[in-house]
Amino acid sequence: MKRPVKLEFRLPTSVTDITGNIPKWCKDSIPYAQAERIIVKEGTLINQFYSHFLFFIEIMDIDLHSDIVVDYLIEETSLFLFMMLDGKIDFHLPDMEMKMEVSGNTCYATYNLEGKFTFSLAKGKHRLCYIVPRTEWVTKNIQFYPRLERFIETMMTSEILYGHLPSCKINKGMELGLQKLFNRYEKKNKDLEAVLLRDAKRIMYHYQTLLDDKLTQRPLLIKEYIEKNYTNPELNNRVLMREFHMIEKTLITMFKAKFGITPYNYIIELRMEKARLLLENKEKTPTEVSLLIGYDNFRSFSARFKETFGLSPSTYSNYAPNRSPDQSS
Repeated sequence: MKRPVKLEFRLPTSVTDITGNIPKWCKDSIPYAQAERIIVKEGTLINQFYSHFLFFIEIMDIDLHSDIVVDYLIEETSLFLFMMLDGKIDFHLPDMEMKMEVSGNTCYATYNLEGKFTFSLAKGKHRLCYIVPRTEWVTKNIQFYPRLERFIETMMTSEILYGHLPSCKINKGMELGLQKLFNRYEKKNKDLEAVLLRDAKRIMYHYQTLLDDKLTQRPLLIKEYIEKNYTNPELNNRVLMREFHMIEKTLITMFKAKFGITPYNYIIELRMEKARLLLENKEKTPTEVSLLIGYDNFRSFSARFKETFGLSPSTYSNYAPNRSPDQSS
């Protein structure tokens, strides 16, 4: 496979081939990889990379004495398993809109359509790795990576520049898998490419397992998020999709399967119940209650309340039995 990412620095650089001569400050020296040293005004990057027929892998060790912003080109739509091993990286769209913030010991699957993107790194040391599998190969073996099936379908049909599945903490199994992958070398009567492919498949499988564990918890996490943020007037499916990195169909299906209600209807249900309790306390006016539960339009709140309880907020407040504040908790 050809190298999927082309770095574009904003200031002049010096690039040197250092294959077989990796600096000691780098944690790994990959025996079978090509390597280059890039010296920029902000510091030094050591890139080790290897092109297998079925995947591409690159590991970057970065030592910066000042913050840096780097553009990068994706020349062909690609699926990535991205692993931030140490440090922190921020990804941006070309207009510098925040795309993703990733701290050390974190991995996630992502895709990028063809285009120009940006990442930024703060002063200090950082270490990252990515594996780009050939899409046709993953699709052919999708039974081993079922969580990726719909994601790849989205990648192939979407016009959105990027997408990503939930991030997961790198576990011991994935860490050991990476160490094996980084330290393989040519042996007599051993097919190095076959061994590397097995290692890469094992790492992808570890992410699949981590993803399975995380996704089983997601409905509970979404419910908890709604309960903490229902007073935000802008809370809706789009916010939840962005927060939990999923498409709307998955969000609705997953949440409804767990709780028997859609996220949107749960937000409404929660707001109405909180409004009812506040009105029964008789300490806030209906207008104040409307603002407290996340409505910046009283008419919308009033219509929804009447639809739910059969009375307008004002009427309900006048006729509801008085409820002390401690009863509303």
